[in-house]
Parts: sequence; C-alpha cells; structure tokens
Amino acid sequence: MLKSLKKFDKWLDTHLILLLLLFLLLILRIPNFFEPYWYGDEAIYLTIANGLKQGKILYSQIIDHKTPLIYYFAAVGGQLEFRFLNLIWMTIATMAFFHLAKEFLNKTWTIILATLIFILLSSLPWLEGHIPNGELFVMGFVLLGAYFMSGTKIFNDFFKAENKTLKNIGIGNKEESLSLLLPGLFKRDHLLFLTTGFFFGLGVLTKVPAILDAVVFFSIFWFYVINSFSLKTKSLSTFNKYLKRSLVGIFCVLIGFLTPIFLSILYFALRGAAKDYLDFGLLYNFRYASSWQLDLASPVLEFFFSLPGKFLFAGVLISLFTLLKSHLRPVFQFVATWFVLSLFASLLSNRPYPHYFLQLVPALSLLIALFFDTCLDLKMVRKKFRPKFSIKKIRKLEMFFSVFLISISIAVALILNLGLYEASSYYSNFFKLVSGKISREDYYSSFNSLMTDNYEAARVIMSSGEREIFIWGTNPMLYALTKTSPAGRFTVSFHIRDFLAYSETLDSITAKRPFFIVVMKDENQKFPGFYEFLQENYMPNQSFDHFTLWKLL
Repeated sequence: MLKSLKKFDKWLDTHLILLLLLFLLLILRIPNFFEPYWYGDEAIYLTIANGLKQGKILYSQIIDHKTPLIYYFAAVGGQLEFRFLNLIWMTIATMAFFHLAKEFLNKTWTIILATLIFILLSSLPWLEGHIPNGELFVMGFVLLGAYFMSGTKIFNDFFKAENKTLKNIGIGNKEESLSLLLPGLFKRDHLLFLTTGFFFGLGVLTKVPAILDAVVFFSIFWFYVINSFSLKTKSLSTFNKYLKRSLVGIFCVLIGFLTPIFLSILYFALRGAAKDYLDFGLLYNFRYASSWQLDLASPVLEFFFSLPGKFLFAGVLISLFTLLKSHLRPVFQFVATWFVLSLFASLLSNRPYPHYFLQLVPALSLLIALFFDTCLDLKMVRKKFRPKFSIKKIRKLEMFFSVFLISISIAVALILNLGLYEASSYYSNFFKLVSGKISREDYYSSFNSLMTDNYEAARVIMSSGEREIFIWGTNPMLYALTKTSPAGRFTVSFHIRDFLAYSETLDSITAKRPFFIVVMKDENQKFPGFYEFLQENYMPNQSFDHFTLWKLL
C-alpha cells in the first residue's frame, strides 16, 4: 500500500502542472452545462442527430453542408450529453497539446504559458469555444495525430536538428541524429505515420478545412529534406536517404489520411447516398467558401482575401521559411508554417464568424510562447555566452516573423470586423443564476431572444409526441429542443433558398403533413405555394412574439 502511495505521489509530482491546467479547463466549462438550446450551429447538429436516430439517411433524407462526424458526435444524446462529450474531447486535446508544447519549447513556464493560452482561447466565449463547434473536434483529431507523429524518428530528428546551431553555447541537446544508422526502428514509424494520417482524415470528416492542418504536418517532411543540407554531412547519398525516408513517411500518412475518407464514401454508397454525400458533404464546401463577398475599398486587400491571393501570401511566406533555413530553427519553421496555414483555413470563406478562428488557436498559442522563449534565449545568450552575430540574428529574425504574423492576424480581425463574444457577461450572468439574482427565464433570454417563445412552444409540441415538424425560417433550436426533425430535408430556410429546394420541400410537407408548422415572423423569403397550402390545411394554434405555431386541421 505504501509503495503504491509513493508511486502515486511520484506520478502526481510529474503531472501536477497538467492536472492544474485541466482543472482550470473544467472550471471554465462548468457554465456550458447550464445554457439553453440557443446556438444555431449546435442546434443544427442536434437536429440532424435527431433525424439520424429516427432512421433518416444523412445527406439523402436530412441535409447540412458539413462532413459527417460532427452529426454522429451530436447523436450521443441531447445538448447536455453533447457538451459533456465536448468537455472530455477538449481534455484529451489539451493533454495532447501539452505534450506537443513540451516537444517545442525549452522552458517549463513557456510550456505552461502556451497551454494556458490554448485553454483560454478554446474555452472562453471569445471565439465561441464554449460551444461544441466542429473546429474543436477537428482540433482534437489534429493534436492526437501530432501526438502519434511526435513518436517517429523523422519528427524527433527534425526538431532536434536545431541544436546544431546551439551546441556550442550550452542550449539544447547536443546529441547528433542517429536516425540514418537505425533503419530497423523505421518499421515502428510506419504504424505511427498511418495512425497520424488516420486522425487527420477523421479531422477532415469533421470539417473540411482540416485538410490544411494535415498539410502543416506534411510540411515537416519538406523541411526535413531541405534542411538536411544544413547538416555536416552534405553528400548526395545522405540527402537521398533523407528523401527516401520522407517519401515513405508521406506515403504512410497519406494512406492513413485517405482510409477514413474512403470508408466514409463506401458507407454512404452502401446506403444509397454516395452522390448526396459528395454533393452536400464534400463538394458543397467549395461553393460555400466562395459564396461570401467582401466589400473592401482597396483592390489590393480584395486580392489578398481572394483564394489566389491567400495562396500567394501563404506560398511566399512558406518559401521564405524554407530559404532562410540557416537563419530559422526547425521548430520555428514548423510553428510559423502552422500559423500561416491555420490562418488560411480560418479565412477560406472570409466569413467573420469567431469560431472559424478556433483553428488558429494551437499555432497561435505555440507562436506566442515561442516568442517569449526566444526572447529569454537571446537574453541568456548575450549575457553568458557572447556568441557570434549569427545566433543573435536567428533569434531576432524569429522575433520579427512572430510579431509580423500576429500583427497580420490582428489586422485580418479588424478588416473583417470580427465580433468576439463577451466573456465577462457570460460568467457574471451564470453567477447571478446560481446565486438566485436572476430567474432561469431571464438567464435563457440573455443568450437569445427566441428562448422564451421556444421553451413555451416546446411544451406544446413535445406533449403531442410528434417526431417531425416543419419550421419556415431560421430556428433550428426549436427542432433540437423538441427532439424533432424537419419534415423536409433541410433544417433552415436559407439552405432551402441556397439549394433552390422550394418545390422539393413543399412536396415533402404536403406528403407528410406534419402536425405542427412554425412560421417565423422575420422570414421574408418567398416560398411559392407554401402559404396557400398552410391556409388550406392548418390553423393558428398560438402566436408568439417571434413566430406563429400552426396546427393541422
């Protein structure tokens, strides 16, 4: 017993910092479990999940435009269960991020700083981190993939290669890479790379922009080969060995990456929904990314927010990180590349939605911590070692790029008029609720003005036992709250408009004749034939401030 306690005490000593950080994560997310059904995207996930539990086929009989995994996550239960899953998921993601931070940063306090920034930005309402958005699940898959990749020889050899510039000034590990002498260990790496790719593929099946996160980790192979010219052995045979090893690694990651995507296509094909899956789950994302038009005064800005402009900007910066291989450490090359491609992913559609920028959080957290890590390294180098100018130049160049990249992201947020959600009012309202200073109804209304109407209408709908209703307008929260699904394939009116599915939707509700139809008072879009059908077959059951509940005659 005493021996077990000593082991536990030793384990606690080595994991205390991480446990404290995870406790902070838990504390920040406690109010998440007391929110009403108020958030549109989450409500759509739960509505699709309701349809799946009723036996509907995703993309064929009920539709949204994201890849499928987020809907199956939502099918774990109602909002409470979905958010509990999100808490577990973010706990795992934070542990994986903490491990990655230890791989990249030299000092304990900067590892803590990076993880603290990660927890705050991914948990607080600023970027909608308190909602189980797809970006959070993508984040977990990417970080788990990175965790497995960090066990490979290529990963460790690449990031330890930076120590060649520091071995004479007492910073970092002085060991030379032995990877080329240990080919037997590479078989283990095959499995690690396959697993890495598999998790990246699952990320894409949660949200398509995860492709750019996968590209980030493919860049390790690129830098690994190019940077090999900076090693002492510059022979062609050495380069060929690095290239061969990288190609094998790329192949393994690619196979792992494509496997879940292929299996998903096969799954929907077996259910007779392959075409719908390709149209709505995969290919529609390209249309979605190009449908938002920015009104910018400057033609230069308009170009850089276009897809070619973003490709050019990312390509130039990554080329610079490559050409400056002798002046940038491998860890900085990678983190800066991750930041650039994550910013690209956040801006794929140019929409000013805060949760899109959650994809930037891991790279941003590492970049900020790496900046302070670099500042302290430079100070220590100057004070103790008086190195050559090249070492100071490396540090200053990295600091310049860090400030530049962070400044670009701030400028983007200002240009897009990115509206961050308030954190102070979120937590203060929660404290008022638990202390009895405000009622539950007032608390719910602080999230969304529809809440009072929705919860009152939900009592009527749920008492009927109906599994399908139809809502003309945008109020998927009522579907989610009543655990119903739409009588047509679409959950919101703007999807019906985007896909010009008026006739299809009217045919569906005409055939199914749902017992309740909700008409939102702010819905101004014309719906040919709908109102005539409504007047002939339904009567107003109750009028609320924001919608009218109609009942079948």
